[in-house]
Order: sequence, then C-alpha cells, then structure tokens
Amino acid sequence: MAFSYSNELLEAFTQTSGGNANVTTQPSDNCHTIIIFNTDSTNSVRVGIVANGVGLTTANSALITAGSTLTLRIGTYEFRPFGRFTTATRVLRLLAVAGTPDVNFQYLNSVGNTPP
Repeated sequence: MAFSYSNELLEAFTQTSGGNANVTTQPSDNCHTIIIFNTDSTNSVRVGIVANGVGLTTANSALITAGSTLTLRIGTYEFRPFGRFTTATRVLRLLAVAGTPDVNFQYLNSVGNTPP
C-alpha cells in the first residue's frame, strides 16, 4: 500500500445544522495534529473521528463552542490505532449543533517520514 503524503495545510468547512458530514479534505498519512477552530460567534459544533456513516454523539465526539479551538494530536499513520483516514476505516466528521458555522481545520504534517 502506498504512503499518502500531503502538504495540504488548511480546510475551511461550512456545515448546516441537522446533519453529519465528512470533512472534504481528510487528514493524510503524514498529518500528526489537527487544529480545529470554530469561527462562528454563536453556534457550537461537534467533531469526531468515527467510522464512515456513524453519527456524532456526546459519547464519540468533542463539542467546540463558538469561537473556540480544539487540538487533536492524532499521530502519523504508523502510530494511529485505526491507521488511515479513509471511508473504509475512519473519517473526520463535523456536526453543526445549530446555524451554519464555518470551521477551520488546520493540518500539521510531518516532513521526511519513511513510509510504513
């Protein structure tokens, strides 16, 4: 299996309340940290790493209140218990609690990793 390298650093994602959505740009194999900023001034969002199609709940996600930031240290591919972010394993999902908040995902990627 090929190592999936990316230099993608930022994903701006807007989600309307009432439905879960996979973030368009999923973290790559060399992504070790995701910084998530809820830019909305009034609405909270839920964010989680779940199996594709699984809805976010209080048990499997984190609540990011309006104007707040969450840092997820996920480790690069070879250190993640679930491996790659793919629709077959795990995906990064977002759920707007209300309104239509804009959320920024910043991916911190390693350079020079040796593929597994």
